[in-house]
Amino acid sequence: MALLGTAAVLSATRVLASANASALGAWLPDPDSGFVAWSKGQSAHVKSYDYFVCASSGAPAVEKVNFYYAAGRCPLVKSGTAFSYGAAEPKRGNVLYDRSHGIVFYDKGCCAWRGFALNSTLAAPPQAVNSADLAGVRTSRGVALGMNATQVERIYGAANPRPAAGENGVTTLSYTTMKGTPAKSSEACGQFQSFSFQHGRLVSIELLAGC
Repeated sequence: MALLGTAAVLSATRVLASANASALGAWLPDPDSGFVAWSKGQSAHVKSYDYFVCASSGAPAVEKVNFYYAAGRCPLVKSGTAFSYGAAEPKRGNVLYDRSHGIVFYDKGCCAWRGFALNSTLAAPPQAVNSADLAGVRTSRGVALGMNATQVERIYGAANPRPAAGENGVTTLSYTTMKGTPAKSSEACGQFQSFSFQHGRLVSIELLAGC
């Protein structure tokens, strides 16, 4: 299975120059840990898609299989700094940084995937990016940064925690709407939902669309 994407990017106030965009792209982890977990049989199956909510309410106006469904009710990301890097198959996205709360909200994708992530563990950006108050961002199912694993599992169901690759002391709960495995699945596209914890608290939410 390859992961889904589109040539179009969300609107932003500015697009970084090539060198700066590469540094920004390197700073932002690919929000694809959910697909990796599914490919290894480490994800719990769920029926429901999820999406980020800012101040607005209601379901996104786009279909669930749309690459941008996960941010359909959080227009904040549209005001993020746009970036594009890489040659043959460039990764594109947008990023916002809340310096007061130390939170980053971004999307990134290429080809057959696009993920949205809310993260409170990243260092300050390597160059200035657009800012916003991100303290109130949560998912439509009620998952928010700062929760513990038990609270998330009450919402999503039981899952087996696994160590996050390359991150000491971080564990992740992974879920997906996909059935089967990448080699044998009855579905062409789905959503991958990953929740990472450090010191017992939720520090990263990833909602990834893939095909």
